[in-house]
Amino acid sequence: MAGQTYGPGTTVDVNFEPVPQECKRLLRLLASRTPGFTTDEALLNKVAFEGDDLPCIPGPIKSQAFTATLQAMFGLVNLEIATLRGYDTKDTTITIDTNHAGLYPATPALVTIDGLTGPGVIKMDTVPQWDKDRQSGSPLVFRATAIYETADPGVWFQFHGSLDPWKALAHIGISRDLDATIRTNDAAYKLIQEHVKKYRARELEMMMFEQGLSGSIVHSPEGWRRTEMGKLLGRHPLVNYRSQAQCPALPPAVLPSLADKRPLAGVKVVELVRIIAGSAAGAALASMGADVIRVNSSKIKDYTPAQPSSLMAGKSTIDLDLTDKEDHAKLIKLFEEADVILQGYRLKSFERKGFGLSAALAMANKRGKGIVYVDENCYGPDGPYAERPGWQQVADAAAGSSWIIAQMFNKPDGQGILPSLPISDMSTGILTALTIVCAIRDRTKFGGSYHGHAALVGYNMATLDPEVRLYQREVVQSIQDQYGFAPWSSDEHVAPLYYEIMRAWRENSKLFEDEKYYVHFNDTVFGSDVRTLGPIVKYSDDQLTPRWTSPPVPFCYHQYRTFSEEKKVSEKPWQQGTLA
Repeated sequence: MAGQTYGPGTTVDVNFEPVPQECKRLLRLLASRTPGFTTDEALLNKVAFEGDDLPCIPGPIKSQAFTATLQAMFGLVNLEIATLRGYDTKDTTITIDTNHAGLYPATPALVTIDGLTGPGVIKMDTVPQWDKDRQSGSPLVFRATAIYETADPGVWFQFHGSLDPWKALAHIGISRDLDATIRTNDAAYKLIQEHVKKYRARELEMMMFEQGLSGSIVHSPEGWRRTEMGKLLGRHPLVNYRSQAQCPALPPAVLPSLADKRPLAGVKVVELVRIIAGSAAGAALASMGADVIRVNSSKIKDYTPAQPSSLMAGKSTIDLDLTDKEDHAKLIKLFEEADVILQGYRLKSFERKGFGLSAALAMANKRGKGIVYVDENCYGPDGPYAERPGWQQVADAAAGSSWIIAQMFNKPDGQGILPSLPISDMSTGILTALTIVCAIRDRTKFGGSYHGHAALVGYNMATLDPEVRLYQREVVQSIQDQYGFAPWSSDEHVAPLYYEIMRAWRENSKLFEDEKYYVHFNDTVFGSDVRTLGPIVKYSDDQLTPRWTSPPVPFCYHQYRTFSEEKKVSEKPWQQGTLA
């Protein structure tokens, strides 16, 4: 019988299955749990998983197999949409390379520009700096996001500087004046640890929440499931969307007939997101042919490394300040034309600005064509934490993923160590895209409008489900032996972990060099040759296979346009590497 070798609420495999074989099992498990998803074996057998037996991601969590499975589901639903558009897909099959899926969580770092790769890419003059605090090199800023022990014995806390690290540090008594004297990451971690340990865990969590900041106690998987928030989130399916029955009946939406045969060609998407997960969702939709217009504000920080990566490929990206009356009206025009609104800011924040679900549904009813509105956030659609800010690291701490990584390293109960990559961020991205295409499919078949939700913590909970299970310790050791991953600890920041994992891939495998996983863009704003990670879904019919038809671009790169207007490049100064 499986043992609980990683702490409360964890279940471990009895026997190891190679990653491709495990994906087949997980596909059927998730299909059976996803309302509206096919359980027809003939359709499920259209998916072929191929790749190495062992995962290329360290640790006991089946992140690689789970993400590959979500990619397969995304491919299957898009195949259904292609069929609804009138294409003959009877003989079309899907291939998912599980090694490629293992690279996927490292997408923002898997960028090469004119031969340069690694941290140097972010320092290029052609890459605009959208978070100058993080680019300042300050050790205190760097360690403002790490896991610390609290005054409660054995209880650790994921401290998160979010996009305002100095505000977070000030609330535990660390002023910016100390930046001149703290010159190493170790000294910064030691100082922040001294201040964090003055607070009890729940006191610290509430203080961060009251200030609009982020952070979480490090829970075990069982401990999180026992919280009221964990119970509420656990009641929702992972792929979580529903028809808005309160609206007037709207007819099935006819997808346009175009020369582009990709499943989502002609689908109009407004992307209102920042950082990684929502960006990954929009990129996946764009690869399937959707016209994605991303809305940023040049007055707000965003995740700098996203820009040269495939997270920004295939999109238009415009600058709107929603506190400005004219820009407010411009976004309403986009809403009026959109098929999909993807919203990744704090839950209900856009509702307060007049762009929430109710406003979108009213516009859809007025035009007589349904809309798909999907929220992506940290904690889920309802419950006491739903409107709290949250990040990948916070979700990992809350749901129990960080607890499990610490157990992998044989640390005491209660300690947390960050997973090796922003797995929950990128994987919630493909989960969000899957949720959207399920709703697009249903809108095409049945009509109506749909509201969906995807949450970082929800993704984490799904990977820690007892029926998914964790890898045995001997399997984790085999992964370590094959790739030579260096150990890491509670003080680690996600950025150096990216590059450490890539170092191991470069030195002990062909993953980093194998061109079949990548795409090249020529003559881009970033350089003459940009190589990024390519789409994972591969159809046997090349006309359907996802691809990006334009290169990654900086935030706010294009002039405002509606969906019926042509893309135009902006002439704003951050195109040259400075933030206005």
